[in-house]
Amino acid sequence: MSNNKQRTFFGGLYGSDSIDFVKGLVYIYPFGVIGKQNNNTVKPHAHNNQFQIFLLIQGETLLLYQREKISVRGPSIIIIPKNTEHGFEHLGEQKGWIISFSDAVLEHMIKREADVISALETFRIIQVTSGEYSESIFQTMLNCIQEYKGKQTGRLLMLEYIAGQIIVQLNRLPDNQQLSIFSNDNTSTIYYRRFTQLVRTSGTYKKTIEQYASEINITTGHLSRICRAVTGKSPKEIIMDVYIAEAQLQLSDIEKSINEICYSLGFEDPSYFARVFKRKVGISPNEFRKERNIKS
Repeated sequence: MSNNKQRTFFGGLYGSDSIDFVKGLVYIYPFGVIGKQNNNTVKPHAHNNQFQIFLLIQGETLLLYQREKISVRGPSIIIIPKNTEHGFEHLGEQKGWIISFSDAVLEHMIKREADVISALETFRIIQVTSGEYSESIFQTMLNCIQEYKGKQTGRLLMLEYIAGQIIVQLNRLPDNQQLSIFSNDNTSTIYYRRFTQLVRTSGTYKKTIEQYASEINITTGHLSRICRAVTGKSPKEIIMDVYIAEAQLQLSDIEKSINEICYSLGFEDPSYFARVFKRKVGISPNEFRKERNIKS
């Protein structure tokens, strides 16, 4: 957990600093359990590494956002982009799920379809209505949960496919089927978004913070203050998150040696790459591959 200007960030779900993403991509947990453990109140907090979907199937909760309490009843979908402060006050029993996607991995998956990136950046509430497009999205999310819980052949590939499908469907959702949309386009957010876009497209870990700041036409100090205000992290940590997420994808899917992946991402020293990877992921690149039955 980190605290920045009275904003609380968690690296995992509420109250936790870690999260066990399947294939570095997705983690699913029942909705309402964490609230019960905290007297039905989840205090306002944010995540700087996750895009979250709250699937409320039955029940009612109060969504806490910018000192407001917004009533949400099932069936509904709540979309929470990373760095977006939110909390809950649960009213009675809830039935539902929390789908957490690694934001960096999702952004990598859709980088060829830049137009749909807004689906990852829009905080909204969607009331699910029978026969409307919202019902199709709801069903796709249920399919994601079913696939996550199952053990069928090709599970990881299917989860990637469904994640992409969810993002495209959210992007295509008609405006009149969204109960609420909350934008956060202040100056700091715009600079931060530009910075992360440059990081994702640079192709190399070697690029310096000074180079990024120069391209955005701000000082390195200003960039650092923006990153910490928006995410609670330094620019270096954000760059590291993006490239370690990319490393996980390459280690999972591409027939390259660990050293080849290290050099292709701009790391000059395989030992340093391995140390950074283990610090961020919890295991070494070699152990990561062994867990997935991939030869090094």
